[in-house]
Amino acid sequence: MNKISCDVIKDLLPLYYDDICSEATKEMVDEHIAVCVDCKMILDKMNDSIGLPFETIEKNKLEGSGLKSIHSKWNRTKSVAFAKGLILAAGICTALYLGYVGLFQWNVTKVPADVIKITNVSQLKDGKIAYHVKMTDGYNVNQINFNFDDSGNFYMTPVRPIIKSKKFADIGLANMYDFVDLKQVNGNQNKPGKEDIQAVYYGSPKDPILIWKKGMELPAASDAMESQFVNLDLE
Repeated sequence: MNKISCDVIKDLLPLYYDDICSEATKEMVDEHIAVCVDCKMILDKMNDSIGLPFETIEKNKLEGSGLKSIHSKWNRTKSVAFAKGLILAAGICTALYLGYVGLFQWNVTKVPADVIKITNVSQLKDGKIAYHVKMTDGYNVNQINFNFDDSGNFYMTPVRPIIKSKKFADIGLANMYDFVDLKQVNGNQNKPGKEDIQAVYYGSPKDPILIWKKGMELPAASDAMESQFVNLDLE
């Protein structure tokens, strides 16, 4: 018999393996692989990789599907954890920001009367009530709140954040000359049932410092005091 080439045998090996070739072909392949190590190795590999029992193949498929399911769940878990992490981080940043603003920016703390010093209360030539105010504790004042009560009392209340800051310089709302224009204040709060201003106070309504009360005679402002407001009529 003529020697059959390895290429032909390799083409026949799947048929030989599946046992669907003729007896003549089977004998030819048997004779060839008996002397050809390479083709015999190919057949052995087919036995190793293809010749698995059906149950084993199905088991491998199930195990593969299980691994894919676990991988998919793991990816979903990571995505959910990442989203929760972002939300938590955003919440923490928001809380820190609001905490900072609440402690350092929101002016909610009234300055106590025992650190407020009012001096040089006098009346300017145009009728305005002038005075000098200074905070003696060395801290800034960020804002002055103005309010009236039903008895005609006018309050100017200095306020600060919860965490107060030291004065950068001895100027500003914590150390200044200021005035009260009674005509303007009366006009601003001219509502039905509201009386004209009866008294002016500096500080919290719970612990105010009297600056002026109706019927009180104030000394005329000095030239130095007048000079603090010399440009008011030009505004």
